[in-house]
Amino acid sequence: MKRTLAGAALLILALAVVAVLVGDGLSPEGRISAEQTNAGCSLKVSSQTKNAQIGRWVDQKITQFIGGSGVTFNDWFAVYPPINRTTGEPQGWIAHLIYWPEKFNLMVPCALGGLAMHVSSDTGKSGSGYYRPSVGPEDRPIHERMCGIRRENAVLPAGDAYLAVQYVPAANSTWRLSVLTPIKEWTDFKDYNLFHKTEVELNATCTCPIKAVMEAFDASVMAKGFEEVKPWITPTENNCFEPLSAKLYRKDDQYLYVEFARVKGMDLVRVLMIMGNEETVKAYTEAFTAGVVENNS
Repeated sequence: MKRTLAGAALLILALAVVAVLVGDGLSPEGRISAEQTNAGCSLKVSSQTKNAQIGRWVDQKITQFIGGSGVTFNDWFAVYPPINRTTGEPQGWIAHLIYWPEKFNLMVPCALGGLAMHVSSDTGKSGSGYYRPSVGPEDRPIHERMCGIRRENAVLPAGDAYLAVQYVPAANSTWRLSVLTPIKEWTDFKDYNLFHKTEVELNATCTCPIKAVMEAFDASVMAKGFEEVKPWITPTENNCFEPLSAKLYRKDDQYLYVEFARVKGMDLVRVLMIMGNEETVKAYTEAFTAGVVENNS
């Protein structure tokens, strides 16, 4: 059950500062248009499914059709709370289903959407992070599509953490993905029925090159009073990802890590965002980065 739960709950992969925001996850108000604009960069789509708007909650499994064949990226990751060894019950961790990039006005230009959550805990016990992405043609067995990155039992400290992943198309193409509608506001990790799924297939592209998207987003972060500081790690290339940018920002005692990485074999960019205190952001970054971790001195 834990794996099923984690796949859905950290569907929420969405990785990221205020717990009072709970409740927004179910609100239809303020939904983002399919034509999302930021500094002149717009997401252009060919169609829009009723009650299934893209640009906000989407599943981490995305397929691009290239030359008539599907190439699928599955960005599977999970957060597990500490478990009571006697009862087998999760202890003291709650995941709030909040699309916090929108709430904090930190939406990535041209994003198809993604997953987001705020993890809070009332215990000093650490949880665990797992990351097992895969990418490749749909007709290949899953073991041939698994990425070299395979993180198990990464230590995640107790406390508040904001986690989000968003996905940006880097070329005009046909995409298949599932739009998610949250049916709960939070989970204590014992319930994994969190979303209603609607599968959509559409043409989508960004009006800007990825470099312009990264520059626009960096400017929007800095405009909110963050300053750029030296990151703890430098993600390096591997068989599934080509890191494009990794930046760490700080505002008072809050840190924000932002990473852009191109998914190899696809015209898709994964954007990882983590916000919290120094200890939390560092741990979540090392658990869920798309790159091979190299610590900076």
